[in-house]
Amino acid sequence: MTSVVEWSPREAEALRAALRLTNEEFAEQLGVSVRAVANWRKGGESAISLQIQRIFDTVLERATDAERERFERLAGLGAAAADGDELRRRLEASTNLHSAVGWLQGGRDDDAAAGVLAAAAQLDAAAGPRWRTAETNRSAVAERLHQYYADGFGDRRPVQIDLDNASIALTILSGADWLSRPLDLRADEAAGRFTYDHDAAVVPQPESDTWRLAAATRLAECLVQETRFVDGQLYRMTGWESQPDGVRTSFTTGSFAQYALTVDLLEAETLAAVQTGGEALPLRDLMLPTVDSVLDPGSRNCMGGALALTAFARPAQGARPADFALLVQERGAKVLNASRRLAVIPKCFHEPTSEPTWDVSVGTSLARELEEELFGKPEVDTTLDTRRTVDPMHPDLLTGPMRYLTETSPAGWSMECTGFGFNLLTGNYEFPCLVAVHDEGFWHRCGGDVESNWESERITLVSSQDRAGLRSLARNPAWSDEGLFAFVLGLRRLHELHPERVALPHLEIGFTQ
Repeated sequence: MTSVVEWSPREAEALRAALRLTNEEFAEQLGVSVRAVANWRKGGESAISLQIQRIFDTVLERATDAERERFERLAGLGAAAADGDELRRRLEASTNLHSAVGWLQGGRDDDAAAGVLAAAAQLDAAAGPRWRTAETNRSAVAERLHQYYADGFGDRRPVQIDLDNASIALTILSGADWLSRPLDLRADEAAGRFTYDHDAAVVPQPESDTWRLAAATRLAECLVQETRFVDGQLYRMTGWESQPDGVRTSFTTGSFAQYALTVDLLEAETLAAVQTGGEALPLRDLMLPTVDSVLDPGSRNCMGGALALTAFARPAQGARPADFALLVQERGAKVLNASRRLAVIPKCFHEPTSEPTWDVSVGTSLARELEEELFGKPEVDTTLDTRRTVDPMHPDLLTGPMRYLTETSPAGWSMECTGFGFNLLTGNYEFPCLVAVHDEGFWHRCGGDVESNWESERITLVSSQDRAGLRSLARNPAWSDEGLFAFVLGLRRLHELHPERVALPHLEIGFTQ
């Protein structure tokens, strides 16, 4: 009889899939919320209670032989390694990977699926995916990339943060004009800063056997590790222009698979080179060889997103003066970006919600992700699941906290873009932002409803009046570069708005020389 020593979200999702039940049907059978099932399906890291584990045991005992066999295969139980026939059956069943394999195939004569299967046969099913490595020293990565691009820096240079006489170099390429003009994302004028490009050219596949092997290996890792991989739409940047009133950007829609199998491979290659002391970066040489190429988003699958320091005003309590509650997350092991790193929250891909032409403002992505990452709205992120609701941000579907902000206190909060830059490590574009809830009533009414979703391993709350705590947090080496970029810019802007509530450490934001 099949047994599970300790049920995790992985085994829970395997059981649901083996029984061929929808989220709603599985939730009803177990007596749990649909949101809990959705989080298991997305790979949530939270522990499952002993009561629910006992229910899982009972459901598995009552399963048919065919259902138990499917569960064993989906959960990775039984044989330590899969043979060729088993891998092929698994790939055939992994419909979420089919569009990615099809794009990799293109118009070539060789069999892309065979390449994925060959790469999968060489992987250790017990090993974690290489492309989620998070243990590499961040400053060493920045130094490696600064050396790689050293001869090409001009007006755009890597950001450097000076914090109480300690200098922190980042991999974010930016300029003074990109960091000096906060943009109110809730104002009508913000719409003109983000435009949809209906005539954008398609980015061709790289012409390289090295790249094809790396892309096939990426899909093989997803197959062996049974990673969720959904080829949803993302916004792809096609151009930017600096103007006196700020930077203006244009986008078209692109495929998540095309991003994951091209420039998203650069991070793993760079981390591996830093870890091993290797000099060769063949994928970077191919896809992002110069600073000029970094600054030319239309030449690649340049995806990226918005990430925001979120701050909630609180009244004075006891010895603590009136302040803002600032939220910082430690990313979980199963997220696609910044795994096991510190980041602000929300952190999201810039992607359409319902209408690509009109959803193109970064503010739309941020509002959606506030709902999903902090306010408890399930299954909004289209890179992780298939969207069933036509308009998931319709006013009738808003959560209680978002309804409070938009209906009860529309003037009591702000959402601003605090800068712009390109990430040298990934080639992504980055829009750091600040979401500030100035209305203390929100925390009183809705603070108990603020919770992180499956993407966060844990949440740290720090007071904006805790100068020593802010300094220590900013110096933590576990930050992702884009996360620290957003944190310090957001903290600086919050101090400009509410100096009486923010005990700002000595902070200067400049550029490497």
